[in-house]
Amino acid sequence: MTDDGYAELTSALRGFLDAVATAGPHDQVQALTDDLRRWTAILAESRQEEGKRVFGERFDLPDRGQTLTPVFAPQVVTTSKVEGTAWFGDYFHGSNGAAHGGTLPLLFDEVFGHIAVERGSRARTAYLHTDFRSVTPIGVDLQVRAWVERAEGRKLFLAADLRDGEVVCAEAEALFVLLRDGAP
Repeated sequence: MTDDGYAELTSALRGFLDAVATAGPHDQVQALTDDLRRWTAILAESRQEEGKRVFGERFDLPDRGQTLTPVFAPQVVTTSKVEGTAWFGDYFHGSNGAAHGGTLPLLFDEVFGHIAVERGSRARTAYLHTDFRSVTPIGVDLQVRAWVERAEGRKLFLAADLRDGEVVCAEAEALFVLLRDGAP
């Protein structure tokens, strides 16, 4: 896909969200709110139906061109495993320098999805169980691995871990069901 600037837009949005999370813009709240409403109106003019949207659908861009999840940069993607790095910015901060616990399952869900896409299908998450092992720091590169434990027809039983060096921050297991062609 050609460089249409969308990667730069999502990077700027991530930077904005991190800035919102760390700012105390007391004197600028109204001006920022007015600007956001103006930007929202501009974007509303180009609203697209599902299937024509760009957000989350650009597989040529980091995080598929969306800003919902922490940054995930895959280095290895196959039909049976994914390996890469993850990074939690200030927007995902819980407290005391740690990522908010709810953002870890969100990251694992995104990582597991790469395996399904590599298999030529989208999938639905039937369940995702996360075990928190250690504090997950923000602002550092973390290692993520996910793999298929077994497959039964359209069912993928998956596992993953998130590490800060040798420290296991979290582990996950999930069941993903590959979609049939045309399924919502």
